Amino acid sequence: MDNQLKEYIITLKNKDDLSEFYKDMETLRSTLYNCMPERAVDCQLRRPLSRNTHYLLTAEEAETLRQDPRIVAVSLLPKELGLTVRPYWTQTSAEWNKSSVTSATHINWGLLRVLEGQQIENWGSDNVVNQTATITVNEEGRNVDVIIVDGHINPDHSEFAVNPDGTGGSRVIQLDWHTLTPTVAGIDDDVAQLLTTSYVYSPYDGNNNNHGCHVAGTVAGITQGWARKANIYNINPYSNNPNGLDELVLFDYIRAFHASKPINLATGRRNPTIMNHSWGYGYTLDQTSLPITSINYRGATINGPFTNAELKSYGIDAVNTTVYMPADYPALNADAEDAIADGIIMVSAAANDFTKVDVPGGLDYDNTFTIIFSGAPYIDYYHRGSSPGNAIGSICVGSIDSQSTDLKADYSNTGPRIDIWAPGTDIISSTNSGGINDPRGVGFLNKYSGTSMASPQVCGVLACILEIYPDMTPAEALEYVTKYAKVNQITDTNGTYDDITSLQGAPNLFLYYNQERRSQGSVYPKLNYKTRPSSGILWPRKRTFGRR
Repeated sequence: MDNQLKEYIITLKNKDDLSEFYKDMETLRSTLYNCMPERAVDCQLRRPLSRNTHYLLTAEEAETLRQDPRIVAVSLLPKELGLTVRPYWTQTSAEWNKSSVTSATHINWGLLRVLEGQQIENWGSDNVVNQTATITVNEEGRNVDVIIVDGHINPDHSEFAVNPDGTGGSRVIQLDWHTLTPTVAGIDDDVAQLLTTSYVYSPYDGNNNNHGCHVAGTVAGITQGWARKANIYNINPYSNNPNGLDELVLFDYIRAFHASKPINLATGRRNPTIMNHSWGYGYTLDQTSLPITSINYRGATINGPFTNAELKSYGIDAVNTTVYMPADYPALNADAEDAIADGIIMVSAAANDFTKVDVPGGLDYDNTFTIIFSGAPYIDYYHRGSSPGNAIGSICVGSIDSQSTDLKADYSNTGPRIDIWAPGTDIISSTNSGGINDPRGVGFLNKYSGTSMASPQVCGVLACILEIYPDMTPAEALEYVTKYAKVNQITDTNGTYDDITSLQGAPNLFLYYNQERRSQGSVYPKLNYKTRPSSGILWPRKRTFGRR
């Protein structure tokens, strides 16, 4: 038998035996067990919080130790046994495709671009549309609850299955939100009774439902999405849809769901909650019937009527006689901010109004326009963005085009309120109807464009990361994606309001997936994600007691 000393991990049945076992191994003394090595063995790695401890042993000593009734196993290190940590999912395709054409063989190009972390030469809708590559993602959103706040999704769609071939059942949990009663969830009786019908998950064919299904596929689809083992929930904010929850109360239900979660027996903790909002308030104003009567621009009041060119010079997008603008609604934002304060991570689309969105104290933050609505003047802050995505603490996502040069998508809102940019044009994902049949049997695939398609890229990445860091707060989630984002990869034209590719002061940050686990080798517990501070005293480290 091999007498070479090698490192072994000894696993005890009961941690209470650890102290006595240390003594038995590390001293020459009589014991109840005659399976101890006939020498004092130095401990290679002492792990007082674990039932495992490491010693240098010969193969013969290891074999004898296995007879100790206190021991579960005596094992060589994984690397000695040829064991490696394999990635959770690997995907190879010759059709990471940036065209507007839909094919069942195409794969969401955002996955490849975000994992590559750099622009791929000549790859784009205006050049070579396909790339051949293999990607590896080492987290998949296990024990994470994702809420798709959007139109109804078909829970039986092949993209929401457990297995890539569409088998294994659905990961969509069909929660009847009305079962969150006041006694269980802590919401008022009036709120609980606003809607009395059951919340039915039907794959309606309306555009809103296709939109929600597409978003869900990017967040957590089994072939087109990121978090491929996450739990998927769906709540519908569209009041004109059957079984839709009024958007003014939906945050109450989401907060109730988050607060009343049971402990996950597999992890010993409550699952983290992350929600995607690819919807928001906006105006479509007909200048012939509901004109803008005045504008307060950077402190100066200008009275109408206005030409389209004049409106655009003040940062208001006008096409023919129609004005499209995001709408700020403080009441909805208050609900969103309270949900974020509860610890729910919120990722939101920036909206598609070709408009600058500013931050408090910014040059354009207090710009307003006035319309006469129902005989009375109504004033709106038109550079504050779309509620609820502009709520404080929400991660606001702008869209990147599919061209070979990384550019802001022309439709995407822009400006300082945008936190991060992600692929959002010509994104293939699941739909309830339309497009092409999913070859696995249930549902369809189609390509959509919009900030609605960019936001779920960020939500999906964070859902994967929450598998590793389930205690991550909303503020830490924002810090995480901006810390690891790739800087200055987006071509910025630095133009005026009507420059449709200008970032308008938005941070030049492109979403990047930071691999938290190595694809091979040992995996060590991740206690936190925090990076070294960029200022202040770094050394010597202060002694701290306890854990955060």
